[in-house]
Amino acid sequence: MDADERPIAWSSSGSPPEPKGKPAATPPPQGRPRVRLERQGRGGKVVSVVENLPGHPERIAALASTLKARCGAGGTVKGRTIEIQGDHRERIVLALAEQGIEAVKAGG
Repeated sequence: MDADERPIAWSSSGSPPEPKGKPAATPPPQGRPRVRLERQGRGGKVVSVVENLPGHPERIAALASTLKARCGAGGTVKGRTIEIQGDHRERIVLALAEQGIEAVKAGG
């Protein structure tokens, strides 16, 4: 048994060692995608957040590009969440419906 393959009996790091191989996948989304407005911690600016999206991360990134172009705004992808700058909830729900994704508006 090589030194790299032996199990660790004790470690000073306090956390278990990272498993070798592929990283753990993000859990699949539960329920329908939700579109909500968020302004906490953003200096008073609002962001439309689309969470709980199904599909491969590349598909989510492509969907984010489509939504940003449709809304004429910037944005980003964080895991299975898309953030679009500004209040574009109605446009986002309609654009997702055209893509075959049944999303709901969350919050007020």
